Parts: sequence; structure tokens; C-alpha cells
Amino acid sequence: MALQHSKTLLQLERTVANLNFEKLKWKLTKSSESTWSVELCSLAELEYRKFLSLKKWYPKQPLVPSKLIDKFWHEHILDTKSYMSDCDTVFGYYIHHYPYFGIFGDDDQQNLQNTFNETVKLYEKHFGKFPTEQLYEDQRGARCGDDHACHVPSSCACRVPGACK
Repeated sequence: MALQHSKTLLQLERTVANLNFEKLKWKLTKSSESTWSVELCSLAELEYRKFLSLKKWYPKQPLVPSKLIDKFWHEHILDTKSYMSDCDTVFGYYIHHYPYFGIFGDDDQQNLQNTFNETVKLYEKHFGKFPTEQLYEDQRGARCGDDHACHVPSSCACRVPGACK
């Protein structure tokens, strides 16, 4: 695993590979607020780094993250100083997060799915096979109240604000 991890780091955008997520990972795995296993957090971190690399290499291409990447991204955004600094270091500008993609009807949902499919193609071009099974299997804890899996992209009503309350 360490050799594979090292190889993957070489494939990442250099500025992305150099980002320091130690405080974020500690918060997610060891703090009193922790909810993630070390293994899940390591997977999320690596996949998030790949996502950021793709965003760097394809700045005009809309990209859709998996649910796991999106959760890690949300946690990164919450550390506003670090997130702004990291965006400036990697991109030279702030990367905004648009959480409403895919929730405004069937056409918007289809656009989300199409964009996710394009994201997967770019991922596979640079990093090999997209780890669909691993990403979704490791998210069994990320469920809605009625215990169904909900991920991005999805036609699930959970993508509609208030649907799962």
C-alpha cells in the first residue's frame, strides 16, 4: 500500500501533493468530534487530492466529486483560513463550492450525472480505474434516516433540501 500511495502522490499536481491536512485528519479521526476511521480518512484525503489535481489541470471543466470527497471538501472549507490559503497556493484564486447542482428537477439531475461521468473519465485518464466500489462501500455510515445509501450523483430525494427529515 505504501508503494502504491507513493506512486499516486507522484501523479498528483505538485502543489496539491504538498498541502497539509494533518489538523483536518486529526479532527476527523481523533478529536472529540471525530466520526471517521483512520482508513476512511486516508482514502478520502487521497481521493480529495486527486479531485483537486483534476480541478487544477482542468480549470474550465465542471467536476463533480463523490460523496466521500465532497464530505472531506466540506470539512476543508470549514477551516476558512486554511482553505483560502490552500486555494491561493494551488489555483491562485478561491474555489467555490456549489451545493445545489442536481437538485432542480430531472434535467439538472441528468446534467449532474453527465458531469460526474466526465469527471470519472478524467480521473481514469490520470489515475486509473475509478474506485467506485471502494468509495461507496466505505460510505455505509453515510446514510439518510431511512438507511438507504445516498451519494452524489444520485436521483435520491435527499438531494432535495428537507426531503429526508
